[in-house]
Amino acid sequence: MPVRRKIKVRVRGKVRNQLLRRGGMAAGLTLGLLLGSWLFGAAIKNYRRILADRLSFKPELFEVNCPSREAAESLRALAADAAKRPFSSRRAGELAAEMRRLRPGLASVDISRNFFTGKASVKAVPERAVAAVLADGATAYLGVTGRLMPEDLSASAGLPFAVQLRGAPREAPALSAFLAGLGPLVPLFYSAPQALSCDGTSWDCRLRLADGSVVLWGEFEFTRLKILRLNEVMNDALQKSGGPLRADLRSFREGKIFVSALTQP
Repeated sequence: MPVRRKIKVRVRGKVRNQLLRRGGMAAGLTLGLLLGSWLFGAAIKNYRRILADRLSFKPELFEVNCPSREAAESLRALAADAAKRPFSSRRAGELAAEMRRLRPGLASVDISRNFFTGKASVKAVPERAVAAVLADGATAYLGVTGRLMPEDLSASAGLPFAVQLRGAPREAPALSAFLAGLGPLVPLFYSAPQALSCDGTSWDCRLRLADGSVVLWGEFEFTRLKILRLNEVMNDALQKSGGPLRADLRSFREGKIFVSALTQP
């Protein structure tokens, strides 16, 4: 009876290593998928929790930061109505707009929410007023952006002369920039400015000086150079004919200044 021989299968080392690597990769891939699925589920839960917190956020307190004490008090009173009520990002934007309408002298209002402390913060910044303006008989304040505001919350020093505006537009950015640059140059005038009167349509401006002379200013350009040249021309003219005088700077760009006796102050 023939004897059966047992055959023992031997796997070469190279093949065995390949099989082990493939098995390790499959196990690692499976583990990675399981871990990723768990992390994704945890992220969804956290997102839902954060979203729920945001939707149900009710500020216990509003902190108001504003340099103007008067404005800060009125903003706190307005914010008090929003306390302990649902306060979404949309509601924060609406409240900021309400504060701007309540205090038109503000340049910006930013409201932030702190979900850890349960507080909301209001940061209000007043717009700096360049000058007080008598606009068509009513007092207004010309801001640095050119806005004509009914209030000045910046406590700015203003200008040492009066400003009148006829046919006042809602905004006058060119006039604001001119006055902001003119203010520091006032000491250069041979005679101190007393009043500036401008037409809000044509922007023809007249500057009355302390000696009674009137200057037709022209364009809002070359301000410093205009003052220095005006001083030279007026000093010469005053020595010859006395005053008060009328100086026309509207052709200054062409290098011309016309001086005559003032017949109608």
